[in-house]
Amino acid sequence: MNQPQLKLPPMAVLLEQIKAEKARRQVEAEAGGWKAERAKCAADILYWWDKWVWTYDPRLVGTPSGPYVPFKLWPKQRDNVLWLMERISKSEEGLEEKSRDTGASYICGGVAVHQWLFNPGFKATFGSRKVDYVDKKDNPDSLFAKLRIMLRRQPQQFMPAGFQWSQHDNYMRIFNPETGAVISGEGGEEMGRGGRSTVYFVDEAAFVPNAENVEKALSGNTDCVIWVSSVNGMGNLFARKRHMILKEHQIFRLHWRDDPRKSEEWAQAKQASFSDPTTWASEYDIDYTASVEGICIPALWVESAKIVASLEPALKPSAVGRIGLDVGAGKAKSVAIPRHGPVVSPPQVRGEPDTTETAHWALEIARETSARHLNFDAPGVGAGVSSTLMRNPIKGLSVVPVNTGLPATERKWPDGRTSEEMFGNSKAEVWWLCRTALQRTHEHVLYLQGKPNGKKHSPTDLLALPSGDQQSDILCLQLSLVKWGRNEKGKIVIERKEALQRRGISSPDHADALMLTFIDPKPTMVITDEMLARAAQRVGRR
Repeated sequence: MNQPQLKLPPMAVLLEQIKAEKARRQVEAEAGGWKAERAKCAADILYWWDKWVWTYDPRLVGTPSGPYVPFKLWPKQRDNVLWLMERISKSEEGLEEKSRDTGASYICGGVAVHQWLFNPGFKATFGSRKVDYVDKKDNPDSLFAKLRIMLRRQPQQFMPAGFQWSQHDNYMRIFNPETGAVISGEGGEEMGRGGRSTVYFVDEAAFVPNAENVEKALSGNTDCVIWVSSVNGMGNLFARKRHMILKEHQIFRLHWRDDPRKSEEWAQAKQASFSDPTTWASEYDIDYTASVEGICIPALWVESAKIVASLEPALKPSAVGRIGLDVGAGKAKSVAIPRHGPVVSPPQVRGEPDTTETAHWALEIARETSARHLNFDAPGVGAGVSSTLMRNPIKGLSVVPVNTGLPATERKWPDGRTSEEMFGNSKAEVWWLCRTALQRTHEHVLYLQGKPNGKKHSPTDLLALPSGDQQSDILCLQLSLVKWGRNEKGKIVIERKEALQRRGISSPDHADALMLTFIDPKPTMVITDEMLARAAQRVGRR
C-alpha cells in the first residue's frame, strides 16, 4: 500500500519559517537575558552603576569620547553610594560634607534613579534654595538635568512599561507609570511641604536661608533627609547638625583628596586661582573655620600633616609611645589616641560609660601599642579610671593623671619665656605644643614641595596625622575648630567648651585626647615588679 506523500512547502517558504523561528528564539533568549540583567541590577546598585550609568562633562566637548561618558566611581564614591542606600533602608537622616566637583549631586541623583527604576512606590524629592537649581530647561547643571542624562541612557528594557517622555517627564516631576515611583523637586522656603517622600535630598544645605523653617517642614515629609553641601562657616543649621546633632555614622565626607585624578599640583594651581584664600579653604578643603578669626590650628596645617609621611621618608615612629585618654561621661565617648614620637595612630573610641571597663580597654590599647606612658584626664569621671589603673598594673607603663586646668609648667620657649609666663593653664600649653609641631610640619611640607615659605625641620619635630577613616577624620576636623585668645593677664588661653557650644560645636574629645600625649611624663605611678607581685597576691586571695 502506498504511503501518502507529505506535501512540503516550497524551499523559500521553509527558509522564511526557519528564519522566523530563529528570530523568535533570539527574542526569547534576549528577553531572558535582559530579565536576568535587570534582576542583577535591581539587587546590586554598584553593578548597575558600573554598567549603565553615564554622566555629562562639558569639558570633553570636541574630544573623541564626547561629553557623555560612563560614570566610573572612585572607591570613596562607591562608599558614598552604599552609605546613601543604608540611610534610605534605615529611613535615617544623614549629612554629606563635600568639596566642589566631587560628584556628590550626581551620586545622589544616581541613587534616586536606581530606586525609581527598581523599587516600586519609591519617592525621592530634591530641594534647593532656588527652583532653577532643581529644574530649569536646557540647564545641564540643574539637578533634574543630571537625572535625565542618566535616565535617557538606560537600556530600553529597564524603562517602565508605558513610559513616555512627553507624558511622564514633567517640570520637577518624573513619574514611573508601571510602579508608581516618583522623583520630584522643590525650591526655596517651600521645601518639604509637598507631601511625603522616601528620601529628601537638600542640595547646598549650608546656603539655604531660614533652614530651621525648612527642617520643620521636612519633619512631616520624611525621616530620611540627606543634607548635602560644601561648607559655609559655622553659623548655619548644616554646621550645627555636623558638629552637634548627628551621630558619626550619619555623616559622610567627600574630599577632593578622595578623587584619584586630583594631585597636589592640581590643588596648588586651583588654590592659586582664587584671590580670596578662604574660598579654597571652605569650598575645597571643607574648612568650617576658613573665615573665623583666632583659630588655634589652621586647617591648612592639618592637611599638611596628613601627607607629610608620604613625602618625608625619614619620618619614623619612635620606640617609646604615649597614649592620650579622654574619658567620656554619660553619653560622651571615651577616646584613646596612641602617638609614637611624630607619628599619631588612628583614634580608638569606646561608647560605654563604665569607667572600670574603660580603664581595662585603655590598658589593652597600651599593651597592643607597646606604650610606655598613659596620660588621662583626671577630673570628674577620670577618678574612676585612675582607681582601676592602679589595681591592674602593666610592667613598664607609667600612668599620668592630668588636670589641664592647673598652671602651665616651667618649660622654656625659644624666646626665653616659660610656659607659666605665656599660658593661662596647662591646657593652653599642650595645645600650643601641638600647634607648634603642626606649624613646623606645614613649613616642612612646603619645603619638600619647593613652595614659598617652606622651611626644613627635623623629622622628629613634625607631626604626622592619620586620615581616611572616620575617627581620624573627626580628629583632623576638631583640631581646626578650636580658637585661642588671651585672658585678663594677657596669657594665652584655649576656647572653653561652653564657648564652643555657643558656636554650635560639640566637645572636641578627639583633639583633647591628642593634646594629652603632649603632657610630659611625670608619672604619679610607675609599675614595678613589686607592684605586679602584690597584684598577683590579691588575685590569688580571691
